[in-house]
Amino acid sequence: MEMWIGARNKLGYLTGKSAKPTANEKAIETWLIDNNRVKSWLIDSMSPTLMRRFVRLSTAAEIWDVVSKTFYDGTNETQLFELNRKTFSTRQNGRSLPTYYNEFVSLFQEIDTRLSAAEDTVNQAVTANKTLSCFRVHIFLAGLDQEFNQARSEI
Repeated sequence: MEMWIGARNKLGYLTGKSAKPTANEKAIETWLIDNNRVKSWLIDSMSPTLMRRFVRLSTAAEIWDVVSKTFYDGTNETQLFELNRKTFSTRQNGRSLPTYYNEFVSLFQEIDTRLSAAEDTVNQAVTANKTLSCFRVHIFLAGLDQEFNQARSEI
């Protein structure tokens, strides 16, 4: 979301650097319009349950600050948990095999960008990678439709 808002040249409304002007009435009007635009982007990206918690905050910076304090603890643990939960609950459910596979690849890439390597040697890294790859294949196979039982058992 931060990247999306930054690409629209409105990042200052998240950081608070685009502070509400005090003197010029036209500047205040423009600021209010832009602040409300950024607030709407933030609120529209939320589920209805979350919207109710944050919609009454007066500035985009307040929403951004409260959301980040509520959902980000300085680590990737919450994001990793959610991504792992998605991998364990994803099922083919009649979708094409490439669509199902691509969803897993996307989830695993997201996980990989958030993992920090704890291996000290190349051999440890290779071993960890092999273990992780096997684990991911097992998760993928577990979600395949019944028509792939034969392939699942062969693998």
